[in-house]
Amino acid sequence: MSRVATARSWSVPAPARTAVLALGVQSALALAYLLATDAGLAVPTILAVPFVWFTVAAVAVRHAERPTVSRRGWWIAAGVGAAYVLALAWLIGAVAPAMGPATGVDLVLLPPGWGPVVRYSGAGVALTVVPYRAAGVLALGYLVSLSVRNVVDEGLSAGVGGLVALGSCAGCALPLVTSLVGALSGAGLGVGAAPAVSGGTYLLGTAAYVLAAWLLAARPLRRYTTR
Repeated sequence: MSRVATARSWSVPAPARTAVLALGVQSALALAYLLATDAGLAVPTILAVPFVWFTVAAVAVRHAERPTVSRRGWWIAAGVGAAYVLALAWLIGAVAPAMGPATGVDLVLLPPGWGPVVRYSGAGVALTVVPYRAAGVLALGYLVSLSVRNVVDEGLSAGVGGLVALGSCAGCALPLVTSLVGALSGAGLGVGAAPAVSGGTYLLGTAAYVLAAWLLAARPLRRYTTR
């Protein structure tokens, strides 16, 4: 009687597969961007920051629990998420009052992920869209809306675990505020300048962002607030 040995079956966790796919897509886009523009490369540590933000955003949004709520609950959650996106965008300087005459739209070619920066100056409002920050803010806003769905669906105690992460979300923006003045003046994100880190603020912001995204997507405290 013969026996056929079979290898133990195993599979890569779904979040890991999403992360690998996200990194692959980013790498291809970054290569195409470098070939098509005069944008240069930053030091590896700084070049990695946008990759972390994009990858975490993709994994968190793809694999976060999506509670089912009524249409009214959906609109409430969407409204809170949208308000959070606008507030965070204002906090990090992506949306700000225009300081001069309207100049329209222009692009700043920075290293992949940091650029291309889209800048707009209109009547009363100015926008500065850094790709990786925009993706991170939108992801956090969506995750906040999912946490609000928990509150609408199961009551306040069910959403405590997710809502606790709001403090961390604000934390991911605060380190960036200190670097904003230097960034806009040319030290970090000015025209033709490579991104720079002053006192590790970008790295600190990245760490806080990863923590906030994990708390909002996984909602680990929920198990202690629900029965």
